[in-house]
Amino acid sequence: MDREPLAQFRRASPEETATPGESGDHAGRFMTHLVERLSDHPAVVFSRFGEVLSQTPPAIALFGDYTRFGRSSRSLVDRWFPDLAVREHYLVRVGVTDHDHLRRYWHPELGGLELYRQLLLDPVEYQVLLVFMAVPGSPSEEKLRLLAAAGD
Repeated sequence: MDREPLAQFRRASPEETATPGESGDHAGRFMTHLVERLSDHPAVVFSRFGEVLSQTPPAIALFGDYTRFGRSSRSLVDRWFPDLAVREHYLVRVGVTDHDHLRRYWHPELGGLELYRQLLLDPVEYQVLLVFMAVPGSPSEEKLRLLAAAGD
């Protein structure tokens, strides 16, 4: 992944004075619309500061529900490193595969997963949509399907 567009996105413009926790508590209309259509995929909307603004049910099952927290507790990083329970119960990246951009993950209940992850940047709302998808017809796709069905 080219990190430069994401780095530029996260940098504040000179007139931008927002700080974490003040960037808005909700995903923008465009991101909300996309997340609603991705209900069977793990998808997360982040603020520019890494705060979780919206999650699909499969994303909650994989990562935990970050939307119920406030301020920095909505940050995956702020909760992941100090909270051992989070690291033991949710998705962990374990490596790469032989296929371009396909990554291996481990989930305590689902076992191994091979997933693509895609980022969509919204430069107007300063938000990022992160979506995980499996190869069609793969065991990982079946695990994600079962996960989505369990969340209904």
